[in-house]
Amino acid sequence: MAGRGGRVHELRTPLTVLRGELEVIAQQADGEPELQERIGSVLEEVERLAKIVEGLFALSRLDAGVAQAEWKTFDLARLAATTAEQMSLLAEDKGIAITCESAGEVPVQGDRGRLKQVIVNLLDNAIKYTPRGGSVVIRTSARDGAACLDVADTGVGIPAAALPRVFDRFFRVDKARSRAEGGAGIGLSIVKAITTAHGGSVSVESEEHRGTCFHLRLPKATPTTGKLDESSSPLPSETDAFKAR
Repeated sequence: MAGRGGRVHELRTPLTVLRGELEVIAQQADGEPELQERIGSVLEEVERLAKIVEGLFALSRLDAGVAQAEWKTFDLARLAATTAEQMSLLAEDKGIAITCESAGEVPVQGDRGRLKQVIVNLLDNAIKYTPRGGSVVIRTSARDGAACLDVADTGVGIPAAALPRVFDRFFRVDKARSRAEGGAGIGLSIVKAITTAHGGSVSVESEEHRGTCFHLRLPKATPTTGKLDESSSPLPSETDAFKAR
């Protein structure tokens, strides 16, 4: 795993250099709209490739395991609410409403940053494939000894034949649509890898033209101190969010 992670890491520097050089050339091409457009197209492909590389790097780290030394007990409901609020601007740009529903405190034990990444990926996926005027709902609850988080949307849905493969690495339901949306087929793979590393599971239900719902289940924690850790957790950076269907 370390060898593969190292090889992926080696791709990051040349991509960064290439992106920088293209940006300089684009500035020098001021006044030449046709050339700027072509450079812009190449830059878009470089950005897409960079996201794929970063996604692979994240997966290689996850394959090596999640360090439990970083785990804390915290409220999944609160994390979901703050993340949804932070993602609301992205949704508003598309005319999509995000609603957060909670049945109360939902204690879990884990890596807060990683689990936030899961929520970001699921919300971004829902926003990406929901048309303007649609809605996204994120729900949290504790039942049957599990901490539950569901993300439902009124989007385009997923064909039944594709459902068994949505968490496979590099699988894209609609390659043309995913490419247009910047998808690389890694985001949901990361969701599954992080969830599995926390002893949980993730599943999906969908109906074409009606919407999709992802169901996340994690072991419910019992706070031992009487107070959950509620340290702030910013949105993952572009390097850490790795979003794609």
